[in-house]
Amino acid sequence: MAKLNPMILKTLRLWKGWSQERLAEMAKVNKQTISRIERRSEPCQTRENTIKRLALALSVEPAELMRDALAPEGQPSELTKRRRQSGFGVSRTANNFLYLISERYFVRPWQVMELAPLLFCWAAEMSLRERRRRLNKLEEACETARAIEKEMQHLPPPNLMYSEEKIAAEARSIEAHDIFGMCFGDDDFSDGLVHSFGDDVDNPFAVFLSKLTEEMGEMTSFESFSPIDYPIFQVCRNEARDMVNGDETLAKRILTGVVDLYDMPKDLQGVTGNADKRAVWVREQADAFFNAHNEAAKRRKKSGAVI
Repeated sequence: MAKLNPMILKTLRLWKGWSQERLAEMAKVNKQTISRIERRSEPCQTRENTIKRLALALSVEPAELMRDALAPEGQPSELTKRRRQSGFGVSRTANNFLYLISERYFVRPWQVMELAPLLFCWAAEMSLRERRRRLNKLEEACETARAIEKEMQHLPPPNLMYSEEKIAAEARSIEAHDIFGMCFGDDDFSDGLVHSFGDDVDNPFAVFLSKLTEEMGEMTSFESFSPIDYPIFQVCRNEARDMVNGDETLAKRILTGVVDLYDMPKDLQGVTGNADKRAVWVREQADAFFNAHNEAAKRRKKSGAVI
């Protein structure tokens, strides 16, 4: 057996906003075990397998739970520094997607988040590769056109200047890893810019993601993504419908983040079984959400605030 520090366990659990019951569920450890550990004031003997399970659920190394004490004030652990440096959270919609993904593929939400940087790099590089492929085709087409026009000497000289401008600008954009295609200058095109800043539908990365989700079928959909706003997409739509007995309206409430699946009572969690009861819960939560927003709108209107 190894010694686990109760204070560190509790601190990391609260950091995630989890109850003891939630940690027990995520770590597949008995809730009474967690409660017994956290009641201790000193490091206590704990099975190594239990420590590993708890560490895995909390996204830390087992050694983090076995340190003698919390890092002194002003000297945060690497875990603490990493979390503080990010300085952001995810939307409730994204949280719901994490829930649905974890149920569909039998993975933990934190595992999906840990993998997200790799998957984003993959998507970005694949989109740049696709642009390089198209650029090569355009260059080959221009070379072919030049060769053919040289054989037609009775026609005016060829003028492919605008295509050459586009080829040069696109090559610079790709070389700069400009996935949104936003680094084109005012002087790159004699006929003006290809698209305006903030275009969230027609920029290269958005077009690539849209085509990618189309290939994945009904499970996903993509709407938009730009460098100045959140990406708008949906995943696991079938799972959302299954959760609420096929009710499309309630599934939409889940997919748009109107309700928070992580607030769901334990006996309703999952995506199978209890569909009728889960539908009632989702409907009640959605009604409460809209009622609260309507009341807030009324108060703002009454106070003369701009809505």
